[in-house]
Amino acid sequence: MGYHRAESQTNGNKLMKIVGTQTSPFVRKVRVFAIEKNINVDYVVDRPSSPGSRVAEFNPLGKIPVLVLDDGEVVFDSVVIVDYLEGVKPEPQLIPTEFRGRIAVRRWEALADGIVDAVVNISHQYGPMNDAEKHAAWIPNQEAKIERGLSLIERTIAGREWLHGAGFTLADIAAGYALAYVDYALPRFERRRRFPGLSAYSERLMTRPSFRTTVPSAS
Repeated sequence: MGYHRAESQTNGNKLMKIVGTQTSPFVRKVRVFAIEKNINVDYVVDRPSSPGSRVAEFNPLGKIPVLVLDDGEVVFDSVVIVDYLEGVKPEPQLIPTEFRGRIAVRRWEALADGIVDAVVNISHQYGPMNDAEKHAAWIPNQEAKIERGLSLIERTIAGREWLHGAGFTLADIAAGYALAYVDYALPRFERRRRFPGLSAYSERLMTRPSFRTTVPSAS
């Protein structure tokens, strides 16, 4: 299979490649992270479910994103990829090296990943589909996870510019892609109406080139 190179942040010939799809929130996380770190990577579109996809060659779980290094080695999943990119280029620092700070930022990442997982569960109609009674109770349970997660972000960001410390970090990348994915994949949740306290924060994140250039296309 020949790769379609959707976008390239590159000025060289042999670079790392981020493999995934435009609509995957986890792919967007690592793309935003790489842009914020000013790390040159190629972005390669490859949907695991498409005929001829090479994703399973790189990740035996068949999941995206995958980071293919310039020597052919691979790194997966998104949590490990951002760790790798932080190590490749320590500045600007997006994950604190100090223990408590690092744990605090990674906790926000875990929360955002959990919000997104709940959105995916609903939008892709996962869960006990063959049991109507169980499924009817399962959907509100997933929605409650989203609501509690967004509520924590809203309470924390009130009166602050960034979620952790005085600067932009992985915590803000995580919150940003989670907020955007709720809007994109679950519009009936009405995130903007239900959590107006997140509006200014969300808009502030969207002024950053890393977020603006990774918005999924209408197609």
